[in-house]
Amino acid sequence: MKRKNSLLIILTVLVATLFATGCGPVDAPDFGESITESNKDEILNELEISFEEVEPVEGEIPDNLVNEVNQGNDNDNDAEVPVYEMPDITAYDFDVTGTGDVNAEIFLPVDDNSGIREVVNYAANRFNERKEKNSNGETISVSIRCLESSLAEDFIRTKTYEPDGYIADNELLGYYMEANGINLDKVASKTVGNVIGIAIKNEAYESLKSKNDSIDVTTIVQANIDGDLSIGYTNPLTSPIGLNFVVSMLATFDASNPNSMEASTDFSEFQNSVNSVSYSTNQMIKAVNSGMVNSFVIDYQSFLTNEELKNSFVFIPFGVRHDYPLYRMATTDKSEVLEAFADSCYSEEVQNYAKRCNFFGYEEYVSNVDPSRYPAGTLNEILNFWKENKAGQKRITCVFVADFSGSMSGDKIESLKDSMRNAAQYINNDSYIGVIGYDHIVYEFCPIGQFDNQQMKYYFGAIESFDEYGGGGTATNDALIAAIRKIRYEELHCTDSIKPIIILLSDGKTESGYTLRSLENVIHAFPYPIYTIGYGGNADKDELRRIAGINGGIFIDSSEDDISYILKNIFNAEM
Repeated sequence: MKRKNSLLIILTVLVATLFATGCGPVDAPDFGESITESNKDEILNELEISFEEVEPVEGEIPDNLVNEVNQGNDNDNDAEVPVYEMPDITAYDFDVTGTGDVNAEIFLPVDDNSGIREVVNYAANRFNERKEKNSNGETISVSIRCLESSLAEDFIRTKTYEPDGYIADNELLGYYMEANGINLDKVASKTVGNVIGIAIKNEAYESLKSKNDSIDVTTIVQANIDGDLSIGYTNPLTSPIGLNFVVSMLATFDASNPNSMEASTDFSEFQNSVNSVSYSTNQMIKAVNSGMVNSFVIDYQSFLTNEELKNSFVFIPFGVRHDYPLYRMATTDKSEVLEAFADSCYSEEVQNYAKRCNFFGYEEYVSNVDPSRYPAGTLNEILNFWKENKAGQKRITCVFVADFSGSMSGDKIESLKDSMRNAAQYINNDSYIGVIGYDHIVYEFCPIGQFDNQQMKYYFGAIESFDEYGGGGTATNDALIAAIRKIRYEELHCTDSIKPIIILLSDGKTESGYTLRSLENVIHAFPYPIYTIGYGGNADKDELRRIAGINGGIFIDSSEDDISYILKNIFNAEM
């Protein structure tokens, strides 16, 4: 039996008494800076929480999921997981609205840290102010609609909505669209100059320099495999920077054929050592701040704009240039407008403005990767390969933590259950999933298990069981401790390395159990990213953001964000 010090015994008895009397949240023992790799498991297990194991029950698996896993199901199900539908384009306002006789709408895909939005909007406003005329004497203008990169691509690829023009981050995106049946004509190869690269923390860079004559991508890859670096990058399915990185990395392993067995084998070894594949650049930077990685992929303009990064990291250019080419949809007849707008982007006024926004750095850089060598099908093959190998040899292990306390009653809990049902369609059947629910008590509804047909039954059974529990206080942080314990047990006892994830669904109101401030060091000691989803307009968003920030997760606001779309992208990145 593990030894407990007398102070810890007194405090845990006091905590148990407070739980029983229904008082508000209390502080856990003050561990200060005493949490180490050698004692963190003892500290984790000594925390007293009210925990119950619930006998798993079988729920109804939607027919579309049964068909996907190709396994039998004795239930006669009418339930269906809601398949993601594209949102209404009118939910996304124009940044710039053109009023000319002939107006061309341009999609501008943007990552969360990119300054390209400011530059393109500036160029569009200057262009519209000039009221140029086309060959027919009509005034021409452009409208700019900014969307997340993957959302813009989805609108076009699914033909849900098609603009007249499209500014991609790099030419790989143009070839990717063509590989998915979209006909594009390149109007301009470059509107604004930029590159991506690998940022390495100063201390890690100096350590690499002491061991190597020169530092290049090959050196960085090997250092990551050897454990001298911990690298992270963004999801290539949702991020142009991530796509650029993966394609360029495979080309580095085998320049003649990035789909070769040699490239695939080397990439798999590299991927097994990767610490973080993030949904967005913002999430990646959180992973950096939390200490999960000491090197990561970012575009140079964003790097220069962030003073903390610029002072603490060294930037090494890599991959295909990010020069924001402008494309015309083959279905539009507004090529004259788009060509005139491209010319305006080359103007001295716009170029100087872009330089003031930290663009046009590394103009001398020439990539050793030629985007034109990736014809239709090749990029899809690369992305399919990445999806199959993204976890390396690690086993995805995810615990859903669902709040069904009194404050979650009504629409909130129904939205929560819908989110979990929707998430199921994006979970790989090789992943391992568990479900925890809580009010003032923490319940394990579904122990961690492979997401096969049987585990799906337990997963949906857990969701259906939420209504039978709940109504008391809210012990959010106790539930997180329970989830960490379950994942840690898997980490220590399974034969495979695991990639852990926690999904917390709550309104963020903590009314019982431990306070977050007293557990942050404990949670941080176990570097499992926590994605938090906040329900209701009165959700404690600050608390949920704080939880997500501990280990480089992200917060999703159900009242503002498109949960289905973001969950789809998160699970595509993680699972």
